[in-house]
Amino acid sequence: MKALRNTLLVFTVYTAIVGILFLFAPRIAESAFQTSLPDAALTMLYGQVVLVIAFAAWLIWSDTAALHKMVWALVFAEAGHVVIFTWQLMNGVSTFAQVGPPMIIAAIFTVLFVAFNRKG
Repeated sequence: MKALRNTLLVFTVYTAIVGILFLFAPRIAESAFQTSLPDAALTMLYGQVVLVIAFAAWLIWSDTAALHKMVWALVFAEAGHVVIFTWQLMNGVSTFAQVGPPMIIAAIFTVLFVAFNRKG
């Protein structure tokens, strides 16, 4: 359970930083993720949604024993990111510089969540 809690805490911090960047500092997010964010409304909405995911991860972290089944929501969210990023790469929608790093991070979190949730 300790490994799952540590993973949740790292995930919470990571997603909170990404959410804050997209919500409050979209120009920095553009530079960090090597992409253009032409729609300010959607960028803010994405930032808010990512912050909600970070908050959900923090809530699960705060009572992992009781809420460990909720980790599956995070598994499906992260696995979904991997699928979407892979599709974007295969269809030339995005470059590896844009979606490669977050795709790899999402894949790592997916594997860690599944592995550590099963041990709990």
